[in-house]
Amino acid sequence: MTFWKYVKDRFLLVTAWMLSLMMSLIVVHFDMQIGARVIRSSSLVYVFVLGVFIVGVGIIYDYLRQREWYKEINYARIHENDNEFSLCLQNPVTEEQQVMYQLLQRQYSAFTDQMMLMRQQREQHVHFTNQWVHHMKTPVSVLHLITQQPAQRMNEEEARALLANVSEETDRLTGGLELMLHTARLDKFELDLHVSQVSLHHDIRQVINQHKKMFIRYRIFPKVLGEDKLVESDSKWLSFIVTQLVTNAIKYSKDKEGAKSLHFEIEMAENDDTVWLHVIDEGIGIAPHDIPRVFEAFFTGENGRKEGDATGMGLYLVKQVCNRLGHRIQITSEIGVGTKVSIGFESRTIHKGLL
Repeated sequence: MTFWKYVKDRFLLVTAWMLSLMMSLIVVHFDMQIGARVIRSSSLVYVFVLGVFIVGVGIIYDYLRQREWYKEINYARIHENDNEFSLCLQNPVTEEQQVMYQLLQRQYSAFTDQMMLMRQQREQHVHFTNQWVHHMKTPVSVLHLITQQPAQRMNEEEARALLANVSEETDRLTGGLELMLHTARLDKFELDLHVSQVSLHHDIRQVINQHKKMFIRYRIFPKVLGEDKLVESDSKWLSFIVTQLVTNAIKYSKDKEGAKSLHFEIEMAENDDTVWLHVIDEGIGIAPHDIPRVFEAFFTGENGRKEGDATGMGLYLVKQVCNRLGHRIQITSEIGVGTKVSIGFESRTIHKGLL
């Protein structure tokens, strides 16, 4: 707020004071004109009363001009539990009041935005938790049914198939628990981050080994193509990203006939220093109208409705993690041919999601 705006806010009071001073000087001048050597006491009383009157009129007028604002402030002060008190201040008069009003509006807007974000996050978390519990009931029910099988009537082949089913259901439970844990950690992402030089070959092979039973069961053959590259990332979160992509590839490739391949291609962009990791499966593909929405929370699309156990959170979390790590992500797909998900690593953007 500038000096001139400060003076402008008090213009009435300054004017009243100047007017009272001018009237005092006029009275003194008249006394001198009639030959008085000193100012008479009656003139002093007259000057005092006149000055008080003029200044008093200015103060009263200035108060009446701002009365609505003061009433609104008093109302907001009395109603302490009213979170929308800034909406009561609708009559700023002076420059100072207008600045305060604008600051309160900005603060209230930021407060409501933060409240809406927290509410959306809470609703999203509750919805995901309910959905996750519903999906976790399926493997638990299957395991319960498996344990009811009479063991004495089984031959070796049946027992081996039973153990394979148990292993598959426990893998589903483990995957669901990992997804829930990473969802919870995402709220405090910056506290669970360790950036370092990560070997793509090492992380990819680690994820492949974790899913080798599923690859064998569904005849999916993973293959790593391209020279190894060191990228700046968080090894644990990168493994989570690759795990989600592999899980989706298995989920939407297992029902196709015959052997399928899953390629991990590493390449260096020609026009910049971006390292790309392409995860290419031979699954059922994604419908073109679903691709723009695959990174939205809880969106399952046509494939998810067919599959039945899709949560719609896998690719959403992958997108969120990539954004916070500063990695780029792209997806292309063709129905009946497969899906290609590309992760771009740029060292200069590794921290942009944390600022």
